[in-house]
Amino acid sequence: MQKGKYYRMRKELVWGAGILAALLLSFTAFGKMKDTADMPQQEEFTSMEYKELPAVQSELSDPEGCYLCGTAKESLMGYFRQFDDLGIISVNQWYVLDFGILPHEEDGADTSGTRTAMTGTGEGGDFFSSTQTPSRGISTVEVSYGEDSILDVEKAKAILCQDCLDKLLSVMETYGPEGEEPKPRDLCLVDFQTQELYSLQEQYASYYIRDYYVRLDQTDDGMEVEAVYAPVRD
Repeated sequence: MQKGKYYRMRKELVWGAGILAALLLSFTAFGKMKDTADMPQQEEFTSMEYKELPAVQSELSDPEGCYLCGTAKESLMGYFRQFDDLGIISVNQWYVLDFGILPHEEDGADTSGTRTAMTGTGEGGDFFSSTQTPSRGISTVEVSYGEDSILDVEKAKAILCQDCLDKLLSVMETYGPEGEEPKPRDLCLVDFQTQELYSLQEQYASYYIRDYYVRLDQTDDGMEVEAVYAPVRD
């Protein structure tokens, strides 16, 4: 009797120990799963590559009507060429923004103090907020990208001669995910005196353009461009 009773007690102990061990393992596994879930997930790496736009043929029949180097009244470049200044071109809507870094005595505007302006380029286009202090040779432009801010090459080749179209496409190089088509913004810097264009894509941070220094800062939905008159000191 005692032997059988002893055997039953051992059997109960074994079963109890097994249940306890199973519970401990379950709690341990749950804890590890919770710790894993709480850990920050590693971001998936996206490989980026340098992208250039391919050359295209201009569809402008008369080069004199070119919006950059010609006399097309709609472009206003004929007006801005009289100023020793820089500007920003929004190509899709073809809007030219004058930095107003230095006083423009030719246009009769008040050049004292600081002046601000906010300008939209049209439905879906870029939006500019500019602050100009020409008496000190400083101008800052905040750009907000519109829904239609990716360069439309079809529009560009309809309003630019071949030389200016090639010039524009050469400053539209950008970076993007491998295998995707390039998507440059439709913005570029322009020197009104030389008609040279400069990229405003996100990989650039600054330029020296003749007597001007230009700094570029990217923001969440656009960029800030600051231009300063900074001639070389004798």
